[in-house]
Amino acid sequence: ESMTHLNMGATAIGTGINCHPDYKNVVVKKLKEITGVDFKKADDFIAATQDTADFVHVSGALKTAAVRLSKIANDLRLMNSGPRCGLGEINLPQMQPGSSIMPGKVNPVIAEVVGEACYEVIGNDVTIMLCSERGEFELNAFEPGIAYALFNSIFILENAMKTLAQKAIKKLTANP
Repeated sequence: ESMTHLNMGATAIGTGINCHPDYKNVVVKKLKEITGVDFKKADDFIAATQDTADFVHVSGALKTAAVRLSKIANDLRLMNSGPRCGLGEINLPQMQPGSSIMPGKVNPVIAEVVGEACYEVIGNDVTIMLCSERGEFELNAFEPGIAYALFNSIFILENAMKTLAQKAIKKLTANP
């Protein structure tokens, strides 16, 4: 909910200096109309301008989801191991040619790429944390880095979930 409290019109350090008095109300109203989200003006514009903790919190939730998704992908990869001396509990769909040194092996490339995508989300969380920490006094000049990494994490995680669901889980088979 705190992500809906906007500091639009607060200007650089939250004082609203040189901003038209009606701007804050007009922009919140227009954003509500365009998005359907119940945006509100921040209660404290100075605090809202310098504090990026909400972004850190959202990024932490994305990181937690990435850790869980990576574990699921890795469990599927291990359950698929084989055909000799592996667990062989499931068969993941073959997405590329198998191993040249192990006939019959299906490389779990979807599970592996999902893990890699999750690592990027985890790395973006570190970037967001460092950019948030780097803000000085009332101003955080590193918010563009926060925004880039946060939107990138959302995009990557969404696509990783879709890829795992559609290209691996939906098509896997269980062994007796």
